[in-house]
Amino acid sequence: MKTINLTDLYNYNYSLDVLNALKQYWDTRDFYHCIGTPKDKNMLLYLDDLEAEYTLKDGKKIYASYGDLVYLPIGSEYHTKFYNKKSKNANTIGINFFLYDENLCSFNFSNSIMVFKSTDCGHFVRKANMASELAIPCYGEMKAAVYDIVSLLSKNQKRKSLHKFHVIEKGISHIDENLAQNLSVKELSQMCNISEIYFRRLFKEYSGLSPVSYIIKRKIEKAKSYLEYDDLNVTEIADSLGFTDTAYFCKQFKLHTGTTPLKYKYGIQNHSNT
Repeated sequence: MKTINLTDLYNYNYSLDVLNALKQYWDTRDFYHCIGTPKDKNMLLYLDDLEAEYTLKDGKKIYASYGDLVYLPIGSEYHTKFYNKKSKNANTIGINFFLYDENLCSFNFSNSIMVFKSTDCGHFVRKANMASELAIPCYGEMKAAVYDIVSLLSKNQKRKSLHKFHVIEKGISHIDENLAQNLSVKELSQMCNISEIYFRRLFKEYSGLSPVSYIIKRKIEKAKSYLEYDDLNVTEIADSLGFTDTAYFCKQFKLHTGTTPLKYKYGIQNHSNT
């Protein structure tokens, strides 16, 4: 199953299809089992007044507590035990849904169970449940509520992710604001007061690229802007971006865009004249 990280969903153009939002009371039984019958849809499960212990196929255990929201992706297999019920009405609300990318291909935002602690999603979960329990279910209301849930989870995850990378924020900002300087990775790591190895690892997690590849990519993006909006020749653009060799600049430009700087510029001009 294709995975798009929850962190990336906040800015991603996706769609979803909600099947139902069901409330289940656990006053007469304590277990749910789906090992051997993998889930064929995504589920968000809200725990109200009870706790849960998930045991996976490999024996690993995952715990969720009161008010937690549990993501159970397509393909997951587990045994659940519900316990520590605070009342006879202790219940879960499960929302079954599918996620689709821009090409309408199904995806998960994780291939393993995730537990979201102390979220603010309870209101939206109950809203989806109320819309599902109407005599004629209101799927628009259900979908709107689930979009709100996923957006909130994604926003919170993105905030945590950005906090993780605050230690290299100074280096990132320096690169973006001083593309012509060509500081080495060692110099950038010293600027952030961390080791070069740690800087490289965090930077790759942050951008998906090595520092050098990221710098080249940013330079090419800036070069495209110069070619589109400024009256600079190729040598002047190369110099302004810290390329000491114009031929190397042209080589990198073609590698990233599939064309030469001049052909790119003429293509933009010809397009604007048509």
